[in-house]
Amino acid sequence: MSSQRATDREPVLEPCKRILVYLPDDGTDRRLIGALRREMGVSRVDSVAVRAVGVLQATRKKGGRLPEPALARLVTAVVGESEADSIFDYIYVTANIHRPGGGMVVMERLVGATPFTLPAGIPDEEV
Repeated sequence: MSSQRATDREPVLEPCKRILVYLPDDGTDRRLIGALRREMGVSRVDSVAVRAVGVLQATRKKGGRLPEPALARLVTAVVGESEADSIFDYIYVTANIHRPGGGMVVMERLVGATPFTLPAGIPDEEV
């Protein structure tokens, strides 16, 4: 059989990297996601609530005991391998990671990811 339905084919994968951004729960995640979409064209990004503890700082202040965890946000972005370094730098600056308690950003290689583009004419969500 030479004809194969589109749904039966293997998905097309592209070389990608995943950028994980840990942020304080202060709205930075929403501003970052909007900026990534508008200014960098990133459409594969999400944010979830997590609990976080600044372990090294906290143990010094509490005599070795960990404090109660605080709410934080974990933003995950999947980006093409070719633009990953520039988007990583953009995230660092835009999310103000260098400020005290500003969070952390890391990047890792993925085997591949399915491309995702929004159809034309879809309005952006208003936040």
